[in-house]
Amino acid sequence: MRVIGIDRVVIATDSVERTAETLDDRLGIGFGDLLTLTTETSGGENTLNSVIDTAGIGVDIVQPDPKDDDNAIANFVEEHGTGLYAIAFRVADLETARADLATDGIEPVGEITVGEFTELLYHPHDFDGLFVFLAEFPHAFETASRMEALGGEDR
Repeated sequence: MRVIGIDRVVIATDSVERTAETLDDRLGIGFGDLLTLTTETSGGENTLNSVIDTAGIGVDIVQPDPKDDDNAIANFVEEHGTGLYAIAFRVADLETARADLATDGIEPVGEITVGEFTELLYHPHDFDGLFVFLAEFPHAFETASRMEALGGEDR
């Protein structure tokens, strides 16, 4: 497997607006429009609201949908408060990464595919307590491209 770099950090919060405003006010990091996404993992389906930074820094803020009773993000925020939820790494070839990890008995707990964007989600117990996402893009990382891909599909 070849890891190209960090795609983004994912921050979990109980208020996307508050956390985005704090990062914008204090660090000058602007965020795009609110997205509503549904992820499916071995633990079930989760609906979340998300904003992605517009500067291409690689910050994604996620909030559980209040209508989603049993949400992994809500459980995380309740236990830990607002904070680092996951790190997404860009890999050169997602299927190679999946196969390499599978040889060690490590399987993804979820997969997200939206347009040309694909991501595998790996449980923290497989990565020393860190929730890891592996992402493959058909192009170099560009926030606008990811936002376009996410916004252009039915969610």
